[in-house]
Amino acid sequence: MTEPESPPVPTGGIAADAVSSPPLPVTVVLARRPAAGRERDLLAWADGITVAASAFPGHIGAQIYPPLPGERDDLIMAFSFATAAELSVWEGSKERQQWLDRSRSLTEGSVRAHGVSTGFEDLFAPSVHATTVPPPRWKTGVVIALALFPMSLLLNWLVMPHLASWNMAVRVALSVLIIVPWMIYLGVPYLSKWLKPWLTKPR
Repeated sequence: MTEPESPPVPTGGIAADAVSSPPLPVTVVLARRPAAGRERDLLAWADGITVAASAFPGHIGAQIYPPLPGERDDLIMAFSFATAAELSVWEGSKERQQWLDRSRSLTEGSVRAHGVSTGFEDLFAPSVHATTVPPPRWKTGVVIALALFPMSLLLNWLVMPHLASWNMAVRVALSVLIIVPWMIYLGVPYLSKWLKPWLTKPR
């Protein structure tokens, strides 16, 4: 069983205009149904493929959601990379194909996959898999504060003094337009990656 190819990125129009914009992180989510009696084997396989993915450039993180009896039959995996290009390198790699080959006897049915942009909900979503420990709320707050402080300091030091004559609502709106993308796409994702040992340390 092989996974569906990632859809081609369209050229021209909006996509062409976005070439000059900073690349955004991307998460691909895969759903796989274990074959009868192979649930534990598929979970061990999921551990292995996520470890293999972590060795590739741009890897931000991975989460595993085992089947939940009575609620969900599928095992769900989410792989996050800093850019779509780095995700494509992983998807086209020999290592990934070897792991897919190993899963053929462990699954049944078709593979469902889709990609979504990452944000706070992906960074701190708790996983029910035993190897992933969701950080306590206060640690999440520390990461958000650490990401927020330097950008707020730079704005108030370098930008806002030159906009003193602007309407206050406009100045606040400008700061929000700058800070929110920073927090979602750069500050929080990379801080959470660098602080992962501390975030996942048992309480």
